[in-house]
Amino acid sequence: MFARALTIAIALFLVAGCEKTNRENIDKWVTTKKGPEKLKAAFSDDGLAPELAAHAGAAMIKRNPPMDADVRKALEKMSDNRRQAIGEKLAPELWEIARIESEDEMPGPKQVIAKDLLIRLHQTGDAKLKGQVEAYLTDWYGVKSYSGRARAGEFYGPVAIHIVGDPLGKKLMSVANSVIAAPGQGSGAGQMMNAIDNELLLGLAAAGTPDTVKYILDVARMDRGDKTLRQRAVSALFRAYVKNEGEFELSQSAALVPNVDNLAEIAKDDASENQTINDALALIRAAGLPACKAPLLKMIAQPHRDSEFKFVTASNALICGGVESVVEVVKALPPGAYEQTRLHGGVAVEIAKLQPRAAVIGALRTLLADPSYLSKWVAMETLTTLKSVEDKAAITALGKDKSPLTGYWGENPENKPTPTLGQRATELAATL
Repeated sequence: MFARALTIAIALFLVAGCEKTNRENIDKWVTTKKGPEKLKAAFSDDGLAPELAAHAGAAMIKRNPPMDADVRKALEKMSDNRRQAIGEKLAPELWEIARIESEDEMPGPKQVIAKDLLIRLHQTGDAKLKGQVEAYLTDWYGVKSYSGRARAGEFYGPVAIHIVGDPLGKKLMSVANSVIAAPGQGSGAGQMMNAIDNELLLGLAAAGTPDTVKYILDVARMDRGDKTLRQRAVSALFRAYVKNEGEFELSQSAALVPNVDNLAEIAKDDASENQTINDALALIRAAGLPACKAPLLKMIAQPHRDSEFKFVTASNALICGGVESVVEVVKALPPGAYEQTRLHGGVAVEIAKLQPRAAVIGALRTLLADPSYLSKWVAMETLTTLKSVEDKAAITALGKDKSPLTGYWGENPENKPTPTLGQRATELAATL
């Protein structure tokens, strides 16, 4: 009798100790003391059906505290095929954790963790899995509370937006439209209205589409009583397309190409602040050839409140077009007064930086023979900067040119006589 009772007790112990891995038990392990080890074992079990392993992974996020580090480590150790099979089953379960009912609500910790894991699944998933995740991210970020959600978790909002692109860009444009059209705002010109904050502007920029670029530039020129709006809008584009602090990958320049004329309008507008001008010019340059060339060349001679404008645009045009643009850039400089130090630093030095050297010198020799005194002046300043001894004779030959170099000494000439092109040529030739 005793032996029979002992046998039954052992059998019951073994049954209790070897729970079957099914959905019911996985859900129970979320709250049990030994649950973490059982869930980890289930999620890492290559022999377990993908849907059960995925359910175990989701259960690990539901625990208190969540076991997200263990989920990440297990995913990293899986074979590509296994990770893909589990990922397709895990993504919907993570979305059930991550989703937020109201657009105005901010996510809780587990919702943020689940969202971050969805992005990790996207990083290694195939096209089908990526599509699943992108749809979830569009719903998670494309809401009124985007600006708060953007900073939530491991991945910055623009990272997710960069992944999804156009669908999320469209939703964020709708969000921005709701800010612009919200009732109860001032309606008169110059009155302060609802602010479109920096996070939303950057999110739109990160979408990387021609439509979102155009939208931001349209917003930048709105009169919403916000003197910072233009600067903030263009700055967002600069961070998305030209340079940021490594927060997310830069967007493809193709989206800038249809918008270079709009950028040029902002760059040459006297109402734009200097930083906004610089950022707009950099964005035009970032559009690449051939799109960047024409608008930059055209702006060099644009009348502007800032006398430095022609030098800044010339510099950007040189970077855009390279050696092939040297002659066009110099000939685009408007006639007028030029201070020698600014002409040298703003044009000659920039040309001298270009490569290959032989092609640069060839372009400068073309300018040296040009009828324009300004072309000759830039050419000989640059050839001297390049220490082109071979061109000493050609520069010396200009020694009799009587063209006055108006503005040579700048705003405070201190009664110094205006030198001629010939005098400057003789002076420069003597340094070679």
